[in-house]
Amino acid sequence: MSQQKKENDSTKGKVSEKTVGESLSSTSAKNAMTEFFRMSESSTEGIGEILNLLNLRLCVAESCTGGLLGAAITQVSGVSSWFEGGFITYSNEAKQKHINVDAKTLEKYGAVSALTVCQMASGACEKSSSQVGLSISGIAGPDGGTKDKPVGTVWIGLRVPKNLAEYKEKHSQAFSRLNSAVHGSDYSWIMSAQLLKNAYCIRETPVLTIGEGDVIAREFHFEGDRTSVRQSAVFMALYFAYEYLSK
Repeated sequence: MSQQKKENDSTKGKVSEKTVGESLSSTSAKNAMTEFFRMSESSTEGIGEILNLLNLRLCVAESCTGGLLGAAITQVSGVSSWFEGGFITYSNEAKQKHINVDAKTLEKYGAVSALTVCQMASGACEKSSSQVGLSISGIAGPDGGTKDKPVGTVWIGLRVPKNLAEYKEKHSQAFSRLNSAVHGSDYSWIMSAQLLKNAYCIRETPVLTIGEGDVIAREFHFEGDRTSVRQSAVFMALYFAYEYLSK
C-alpha cells in the first residue's frame, strides 16, 4: 500500500470528530461559516421542537453579535411558529430605549455583565409578548477589552416563564417522548456544544426573577478572532436555550 493511500485511510472520518471551536480556528473562513450554520441549524431545530410542544415563543436581544443569532435561527424554514423576532441593541442607549435595560445597571456593571443580559432577555420578552428570551452581550475584539473583561468575554442571558415546570407537566408524556427521540437520533452537535461549553464557560449565575420570568446568565471567555467569537457566542446561546428547556 502506498504511503499516500495510508495517509488518506488514516484521515477518514476525522472531520466529523472536530468540535465547533476547532473548526472555527483551524479551517478556512468559508468552511468555518458552513460548519457554524450547520451546527446552529441543528440546535435551532432542537429548540423549535421543544417550544412548539410547550406552545412558547422566543425573542432575542443582541449586542456584539449584531443580528447573527437571529440569522442563525431564521435559516431554518418554519420557525415563525415559535420565533417572534429580535432586537439589535448595540449601544447602551438602544438597550435602555428598546428593551428597558436600567441605566443604573449599565453604569454600575457595564454592558457586558450578568445583570445586563438578564434585563435584555427580560425586556425583549416584555416588548414582544414572548415567553422565552435569549440575549448576548460581549467584547468580540480586536479592541475594547480590559484586564477584568478581556476580548472574548461574552455574557449570555436566558429568560423563561416562572411556571415553566407547569408547561412541561401539562405536556409531560409528549415531552418524555421528545427527549427519548432526541437521545436516539444523531445529535452529534450536542456533544460539540458540550465540549465548547466545558472549554469556555466560566460561570453560571443563580436563577433570578425579573417581572413575570426567571432569568439566568452564563459567562464565556472565547478565543479566536472577532468572527469566531461572535459565532461561538451564537452557538452557545442556542445550546444554552436548548439545554435549559430540555432538562
